[in-house]
Amino acid sequence: MKYILNIFLINRKLSLLFAIIWTIIILVGCSMPGNELPKVNLFDHVDKVIHFIFFVFFFIFWNFSPTKYRQHAIFWIAFSFLLGFGIEFYQLNFVAGRSFDIWDGVADTLGALAGWQLIRYYHLNTI
Repeated sequence: MKYILNIFLINRKLSLLFAIIWTIIILVGCSMPGNELPKVNLFDHVDKVIHFIFFVFFFIFWNFSPTKYRQHAIFWIAFSFLLGFGIEFYQLNFVAGRSFDIWDGVADTLGALAGWQLIRYYHLNTI
């Protein structure tokens, strides 16, 4: 894991590219109508795990990107919170067959926090 994180630390432009692509994947996935979503029945609430994982990588990619806010963990955690709950509001009002789920927003925020902790654990953040 440390090797993978080091790749993004060394090559910040690669991290920016991944961050943009990853964000688009999240937004496209969350814009799919409810009846078009693949059914995954491994266990109850598997969607929360998917939200969590998506936002772990969302945080890591953006945190290492060469943006004005790179390596500002508080900014990216707050942004993840706002994006996660913003997506839920968007789904409630604009996406057929989708609804507002507070636990999806919580999973998104916890994923960002976990991404931050992964970076801290591997001593790769200079906050």
